[in-house]
Amino acid sequence: MTTNNNQTNSTRFINAYNEIDHALRIQYNFKTNISFTDLIRRCASLNAVIKNHEDDLISFARLRNAIVHSVGEHIVAEPHLEVVELMEKIARIVTTPPLALDTLKMREVATVQSNLSLRQWLVEKCRFGYSNLPVYKGNALIGVMNWRHYVDAMAKVLVENRSVDQFNDNTTVEEFLRDYVIGERYFNIVSSQVTIEEILKMFNNNRKLTCVIITKTGNYLESPLGIITGADVMDLMKVLEDF
Repeated sequence: MTTNNNQTNSTRFINAYNEIDHALRIQYNFKTNISFTDLIRRCASLNAVIKNHEDDLISFARLRNAIVHSVGEHIVAEPHLEVVELMEKIARIVTTPPLALDTLKMREVATVQSNLSLRQWLVEKCRFGYSNLPVYKGNALIGVMNWRHYVDAMAKVLVENRSVDQFNDNTTVEEFLRDYVIGERYFNIVSSQVTIEEILKMFNNNRKLTCVIITKTGNYLESPLGIITGADVMDLMKVLEDF
């Protein structure tokens, strides 16, 4: 989105309004016969940015009708600069959303192999300092070792009066993922083109999601390029605020 500061506030506002309207209808396949307000309400459940600015955008829809005369679409009022800049910011994020990977270029992605014992995994976890470590069997991603899952399993071992040392020494990472991490979609794998907005939507829609792994095309046979955890959500939201 380009902004010409020589344009009037009303022109800039209407241009941003139209860009948002057009982009959302194209992205989510909405017909032209629904109003902008209805469009925003429906997209609020589909787009984290729209959800965050839902009330603003619905107010801006009324403002648009106030500054544009319905007969001939003539401008009859000028909006405040703060309103225009917010509208342009939303339009910029909706039409050219920033990629999540662009915020993680300097971040190391640590992985472990599936044949490690839990004791060996603990050593690696402490060495890297991460709570989520992608697990590879050869070149294939088979899961993610998550610290909370391990703590839950250890509690079960203690309740059953089993040996903690034997559990950690005799259980491989692959066996742990198979036997103790069942029945929940706790990680996602996505391509390098995933946007910050899409990542935020994933975490919002799945409270059990521990991390999102980014590879070149979102293939389980590819090495990870980045990993985003729930702890990164606030930082990602800040990126959108400053975009």
